[in-house]
Amino acid sequence: MTSDDLKILLAVRHAGSIKGAARMLKLEHSTVSRRLASLEEALGIRLFERTPEGLLPTDAANAIAPLAERIDLLFAELKDAANATSETPSGPIRIAVSPVVAEHFLIPRFADLQEHFPGVRFDVTADISRVNVTKREADIAIRQHPSGKSPAEPSALAVKVGQMGLAAFASPAYLARNGRPARPVCSLAGHRLISTGTWAPGDAWNAQLDEPASLTLSVYPFSVAKAASLAGLGIAVLPCLGSDTDPGLERVSEVITTMDMWVIPTYATIRSCAP
Repeated sequence: MTSDDLKILLAVRHAGSIKGAARMLKLEHSTVSRRLASLEEALGIRLFERTPEGLLPTDAANAIAPLAERIDLLFAELKDAANATSETPSGPIRIAVSPVVAEHFLIPRFADLQEHFPGVRFDVTADISRVNVTKREADIAIRQHPSGKSPAEPSALAVKVGQMGLAAFASPAYLARNGRPARPVCSLAGHRLISTGTWAPGDAWNAQLDEPASLTLSVYPFSVAKAASLAGLGIAVLPCLGSDTDPGLERVSEVITTMDMWVIPTYATIRSCAP
């Protein structure tokens, strides 16, 4: 049994299927199935029950999983410690970031990063789901949070690196049909607002207006709201990052609110990539 076998256990438990675990680990389906069977044979126990809903972990798998997670973290720390002794950092760095920040903030700066760290392979996952850096689901997370709210796990280090503004945007075609709201916006009477959910700032901003817009469409995440606004379906409250420079959108309000931008690295990443 090796540390890679434990990764198989954890991935199958998380994904609930061989196929999902194979995608997570970037392995062949047959490889994951074979190694899981080998692990069960080595331990002499069944780790998963096959059901119509997928693979369900047995009590034994649930009991082993916390220890497997600790061992996985220890192996990762061992590799990081060895890498930190090198004058030239190398190996993969996994970065978890939202699609908006990845496209308009991170990727344009990657040439400088690659020049600084030529031996590092960057693995960027642009997704809206949150990863846990203390469990090494990513080496670095870049997150946006409303002011006053904690952006990180209690045991993680978080560094505030800036703010991201949000404003109301609409397509020229929509504004030609419905008119431009007066500045500053106090009324959106006769307009449609593209909602991004009750948690998002757009809905709260609209609700406090003297005459709010009607909510006829709700989408998630911001990238879909932007696509809906570009299609002329209504006004959307979007990050100014990427929207201000989009020729298919016009800003129809000042900055409505801001979100703090944080970088949350693992301690091992700080050690291995420090100049």
